Amino acid sequence: MTLQDHLKDAVNGLNHESLNVRYMVACELNKLFNDRREDITSLIIGEDIADLDIISSLIMSLLKGCAEESRTVVGQRLKLVCADCLGALGAVDPAKFKVMSCERFKIECSDDDLIFELIHKHLARAFRAASDTTVQDSAALAIQELLKLSGCQSLPNESSSCKMSKRGQKLWGRFSSYVKEIIAPCLTSRFHLPSVNDATLAGPIYRPTMSFRRWIYYWIRKLTSHATGSRSGIFGACRGIVRHDMPTAIYLLPYLVLNVVCYGTPEARQSITEEILSVLNAAASESSGAIVHGITGGQSEVCIQAVFTLLDNLGQWVDDLKQEIALSQSNYAMAGRQGGKLRDESNSMYDQDQLLVQCSNVAELLAAIPKVTLAKASFRCQAHARALMYFESHVREKSGSSNPAADCSGAFSDDDISFLMEIYGGLDEPDGLLGLANLRKSSTLQDQLIINEKAGNWAEVLTLCEQSLQMEPDSVHRHCDVLNCLLNMCHLQAMIAHVDGLVYRIPQSKKTWCMQGVQAAWRLGRWDLMDEYLAEADKGLVCRSSENNASFDMGLAKIFNAMMKKDQFMVAEKIAQSKQALLVPLAAAGMDSYMRAYPYIVKLHMLRELEDFNSLLGDESFLEKPFAADDPKFLKLTKDWENRLRCTQPSLWAREPLLAFRRMVYNLSHMNAQAGNCWLQYARLCRLAGHYETAHRAILEADASGAPNAHMEKAKYLWNIRKSDSAIAELQQTLLNMPADVLGPTVLSSLSSLSLALPNAPLSVTQASKENPDVSKTLLLYTRWIHYTGQKQSNDIKSLYSRVADLRPKWEKGFFCIAKFYDDLLVDARRRQEDKKIASGVGPVPPSSTGSLTTATEEKPWWDMLPVVLIQYARGLHRGHKNLFQALPRLLTLWFEFGSIYIQDGSSFNKPMKEVHIRLLGIMRGCLKDLPPYQWLTVLSQLISRICHQNIEVVKLVKCIVTSILREYPQQALWMMAAVSKSTVAARRDAAAEILQSAKKGSRRGSDSNALFMQFPSLIDHLIKLCFHPGQPKARAINISTEFSSLKRMMPLGIILPIQQALTVTLPSYDTNMTDQSTFRPFSVSEHPTIAGIADDAEILNSLQKPKKVVFIGSDGISRPFLCKPKDDLRKDSRMMEFNAMINRLLSKVPESRRRKLYIRTFAVVPLTEDCGMVEWVPNTRGLRQILQDIYITCGKFDRMKTNPQIKKIYDQLQGKMPEEMLKAKILPMFPPVFHKWFLTTFSEPAAWIRARAAYAHTTAVWSMVGHIVGLGDRHGENILLDSTTGDCIHVDFSCLFDKGLLLEKPEVVPFRFTQNMVDGLGITGYEGVFVKVCEITLSVLRTHKEALMTVLETFIHDPLVEWTKSHKSSGVEVRNPHAQRAISNITERLQGVVVGVNAAPSLPLSVEGQARRLIAEAVSHSNLGKMYEAVKVGRTLTVVVDW
Repeated sequence: MTLQDHLKDAVNGLNHESLNVRYMVACELNKLFNDRREDITSLIIGEDIADLDIISSLIMSLLKGCAEESRTVVGQRLKLVCADCLGALGAVDPAKFKVMSCERFKIECSDDDLIFELIHKHLARAFRAASDTTVQDSAALAIQELLKLSGCQSLPNESSSCKMSKRGQKLWGRFSSYVKEIIAPCLTSRFHLPSVNDATLAGPIYRPTMSFRRWIYYWIRKLTSHATGSRSGIFGACRGIVRHDMPTAIYLLPYLVLNVVCYGTPEARQSITEEILSVLNAAASESSGAIVHGITGGQSEVCIQAVFTLLDNLGQWVDDLKQEIALSQSNYAMAGRQGGKLRDESNSMYDQDQLLVQCSNVAELLAAIPKVTLAKASFRCQAHARALMYFESHVREKSGSSNPAADCSGAFSDDDISFLMEIYGGLDEPDGLLGLANLRKSSTLQDQLIINEKAGNWAEVLTLCEQSLQMEPDSVHRHCDVLNCLLNMCHLQAMIAHVDGLVYRIPQSKKTWCMQGVQAAWRLGRWDLMDEYLAEADKGLVCRSSENNASFDMGLAKIFNAMMKKDQFMVAEKIAQSKQALLVPLAAAGMDSYMRAYPYIVKLHMLRELEDFNSLLGDESFLEKPFAADDPKFLKLTKDWENRLRCTQPSLWAREPLLAFRRMVYNLSHMNAQAGNCWLQYARLCRLAGHYETAHRAILEADASGAPNAHMEKAKYLWNIRKSDSAIAELQQTLLNMPADVLGPTVLSSLSSLSLALPNAPLSVTQASKENPDVSKTLLLYTRWIHYTGQKQSNDIKSLYSRVADLRPKWEKGFFCIAKFYDDLLVDARRRQEDKKIASGVGPVPPSSTGSLTTATEEKPWWDMLPVVLIQYARGLHRGHKNLFQALPRLLTLWFEFGSIYIQDGSSFNKPMKEVHIRLLGIMRGCLKDLPPYQWLTVLSQLISRICHQNIEVVKLVKCIVTSILREYPQQALWMMAAVSKSTVAARRDAAAEILQSAKKGSRRGSDSNALFMQFPSLIDHLIKLCFHPGQPKARAINISTEFSSLKRMMPLGIILPIQQALTVTLPSYDTNMTDQSTFRPFSVSEHPTIAGIADDAEILNSLQKPKKVVFIGSDGISRPFLCKPKDDLRKDSRMMEFNAMINRLLSKVPESRRRKLYIRTFAVVPLTEDCGMVEWVPNTRGLRQILQDIYITCGKFDRMKTNPQIKKIYDQLQGKMPEEMLKAKILPMFPPVFHKWFLTTFSEPAAWIRARAAYAHTTAVWSMVGHIVGLGDRHGENILLDSTTGDCIHVDFSCLFDKGLLLEKPEVVPFRFTQNMVDGLGITGYEGVFVKVCEITLSVLRTHKEALMTVLETFIHDPLVEWTKSHKSSGVEVRNPHAQRAISNITERLQGVVVGVNAAPSLPLSVEGQARRLIAEAVSHSNLGKMYEAVKVGRTLTVVVDW
């Protein structure tokens, strides 16, 4: 079995119904983590999607184990073992974690559904897992009574089937064989539960000191006595088991409450309201704060959570019922007006009236519970997502929301914003805090403290704390904030001095100060001081906030204390106590989300490493047993620590305690260099986060410790704070202190000629420089910076780059940087030479004639540098793949461009140019021979786009490269070749046929590849026919078995399903050498499913083009739908997906975007011809228009028959114009913003709600910026989809690309679609905060990497799209498309910050922030939105209006 198989089995075992099985599996998993530590870490670092899915499932199962409710000894042990496993697995970066979408709870409609769910999911489990006979008998009795109620009297065998009613037989047939075995004895059992006369208790049952088990049991008893109707028997059957099995009790609670509220007396309904309020008021009150968070708080918090879940379920029931009734009434009206008839009209209306009464009763109950009370109770329980959901609802009702795109925008009170900021502070959402601050009328000191603390600006926080201390000199809370700032800024000595001063000045809070002092003492290795603080930490009063922050460090100090005393029993006990203290908050947080649980998992990660260190010490004290740097056991341990650190979130708060512990370990063994390296890692984190003061402090510590690379980090720090001369001088001084024989005479000469005065003394040069002769990193950075600042001539820089390559000949980055340098020189030379020709009056110069410049000036023609540029790019690619997606496309672009120039205007007679041409062909042949095949696969689209190149020699080599890709990766390449093989341009079609024939010849007869080449053309022909098949008149499906019997007979095929994952190249995880790359396989047939079958029916979708939804069955048994689209050129969509894949790679590399998990949702697009193709079906999605239309129908704002004529009348009155005033006065008030309701109803659980809303904000912002850059239009409500499981915004249909919308009769004047409803979905703060910040980050990433993006977009110019090349279809000659070139020019300008293509005056290049704000302002402008309305035909008015 593979490691992945072991982990999958562990996930299944951890979800087993038996507690003992779960415990045994957890113990075995812990052993597996110990035995295969390196393999587990490699799995996480590798970032393979399938592997990360397994890891994510495993983490969720372990978190569930930490929340085990069993009170038995085994249950308590299971919690600790699951915590051990989480620590052993490590604090896996949340960016790698895949959120599992949980099923939404829905109250069952029928009694039989409820009985089935009770037995199948709860009672059978409780019966099997029962730890004593009382529980087992109670479960058996409940099953027995429920089976009787449903008509199940005996087993349905031949002799006794008549004894079971039809209803009973139907229910029995629904149970799985496994469940039937468990419950079969209950069909003939005769258990009896004595009837108890439940005296109805007056008033609320709940008391803060009550246990959850006791409270819910008594409340369910009370509710059962009030229950009426058919369900009262179901509830009565379960009255015994609810005392013992909490999951069953929790499951039944919403059903009981709903029954009493819908059918019970007003007094019974009032008692439910009082019970709920008693729980919430106790939680919301100030005095109960200690109880909620204290030792007994675990029980209190579970009671509160049960009430929250109950309210979620009831609210969801009301929303679903309202929507169901409204939609059915709308459909009925439509059918009536169209001449249709509905049966049982009177009964239907009566049922609806009854349901509306019940709905009104439940809504009345929910309205009786104040939103503010709910919000405050949630906040005190640290359920911040829930607090935000309730309080936003309260603020929206009171003040509206901030929405400039709507007819009016709300204004908020400062008190409301202050509470919202506290909630966002708890959510650790700095972007949201900034948005709230922008909406505030006046900023307070507390607001600034929260914002800067969450952003990690500790220097600013310290300044604000000093200011607040002037007003409250003796405030314990403020002094705790100051100490926290000093700790986070690494001012540990200052922190100790501050603590000692506070102990003397405010002795009544001595425990608080000592707890804070412990954190600094162990980090400094001041063990005597740590003991002194520990001794005082158990006395005096406590500041709760400081205790929460410092209690874990107190536990660490006690563990260190026990380790110093060599008391192994005490060490184990203190570690167990620390884990136990983490379990309660970890369980609560884990039920919410992994991100919320992450701080506790970081602590478990650290405890695990502390245990490892203790095991290495044996029975000795760490003060007495230093380790040697070459000790094999110690080396193995530290290597493991380094790998584990790589898996964690690259943030300051997550890594600081881990690095502090490692510094302590290294310092104990006098390993100064290793301790300094930890300081350097910390300095880098600080620098990347923009905390330059702390970074400088860490660099000084690293230098004092003798870290060998401190000079590099200091130089980068100086460069980041815009002291470029000082940064270069730092590197220059470092290089001058290195051995002369390593640097070489050229470098020494260059260094001595550049004299830069150092403002500060340089870092001391340690022996480490001589021990490490590889100075290439320092030299490369120095060379890049002097090139950037223009302090050297190009010849000097060339020689420096050459020396970098000599020093480290296998370093990919060195060669890539050299190639970029030469490429920049080439671009500059070409621009100058062409400008000079234009200035001399010749006019725009054909690129070929630039060779004559050689005679006029001493400068060589620009193309003379091409061989050098290509060789350097090729050398870099030969040594690694980190820059693959930039280097290889650029290399091909330069080659293709020169190939065209060589053919034009008789350039082939130019002898120097001919030599360059021959050299380039030689270089490309060498690349074909030496580069690993998977690298070529990443540029297959670019290669295919040039198979009709004007240069015959280039075409021959392109065909050879494509053929080699087809032979190596036929599965992926054949799908990508499909469209060109069916091209309407004869030359392209013939070239593709030649390539396919050549690849087929190269495969062995009878081999799998040969079979593929035989099957594929036939499959493509069938799929093309299927795309264009009209179907029977008015038919909604095509029967594949009859209409396409030959396609059905072809199954199964050895061809992979063209899903996104199967067509995307996954690069090797590590920076390997060429030997490893050559053996790397990015795809494996076993990994990706092949086509095993096709479903009998293909659904015909109701749209003009009649696309078909075809379901393929994979070899893994999973059905995967695809959309077969006729009359649509999908090549643009395919290229857009490639562009999006490039953007996703860039977003994943930038820390700011990676932390926010920014990405664009992609899916596979496979063009089959130039006017049809297949699109991977995106599951669980719905169009924005359909979502909003349903909400408006539910709200009574839209009538299918009346609304369109009403809007048409307004439009006709205005004679096809829509002025801004009319839009605000007439149209927008008809359709107020309602999109926020979709998130509330679809994601009723608050953690899922806020996660979905954040995902919507992130994906909408990224799409908005990317869509604007590439000129994406036609973004109506059917082309924007929403994922109902994640909240992701997904765009489809990219036919209106490259500013095509600007060429319409009524141009699209908005930069992206951002209507009032889309703004409404972002929350009450509108686009302020999260949306704006993500727009800025996305624009920054796009603008920083504009060259790489333009290289990908360049392929569009040479792959002629149907609408651009109608006049050139038959020529077969490659033509440069003027439309494409103009679009590329617009994109280039946008990437430079120029506002292009919107209804605004042209601008100068703007900053990233300025560009984002300007685009958003244009998108929400009522003037622009009014013009967009004019652009829509009256027949499609609804699309746009509802979209607003």
